[in-house]
Amino acid sequence: MGPFRKRIAVQLSISLAIVGGLILAVIIFGFQIDKLAEKIAGTREELNERSAALTSLASLRSDFSSKGEAYLNVLYNVIPQKDELIDLSKDFQAIAQEEGLNYGFTFIGETPPSGDVLGSVRFNLTLGGTFSKLLNFLKNMENFRYLISLENVSISRGSEGNMRMDIRGSVFFR
Repeated sequence: MGPFRKRIAVQLSISLAIVGGLILAVIIFGFQIDKLAEKIAGTREELNERSAALTSLASLRSDFSSKGEAYLNVLYNVIPQKDELIDLSKDFQAIAQEEGLNYGFTFIGETPPSGDVLGSVRFNLTLGGTFSKLLNFLKNMENFRYLISLENVSISRGSEGNMRMDIRGSVFFR
């Protein structure tokens, strides 16, 4: 092999090595670019989701400020603190006395509040009187100053034409 062919072979092999290295570099960088493009797309999608969540939060805060906040005091009045229920028996007794009913009250139990769940005080009322007065008592309980849940109401015939009503329910507190 002559010096000319040797020189061409060396230059050709150097050129092929450079071209091969460049092709290898393009392939490696192409894979890296694909990975980074996927990461960027995922990050962009997460950013859009967070942006939508922030928009929803801002909307909810605005709705609360304009609509819900006015009702918050109403809820605080209807759902008292536990200490405010100390006169619960007297409150029921006042309604019963307005109707001229015989009255008995007992506490049954208490469930403390936990997290977002309200606490409750369970009670049992025993009332005696005419049927119409007992119904009036129930109507007055609809306007009771605290949030109550009636679990059981039973009416039975008592003595001397009077009726007896037993009410089991709960008063909620925060």
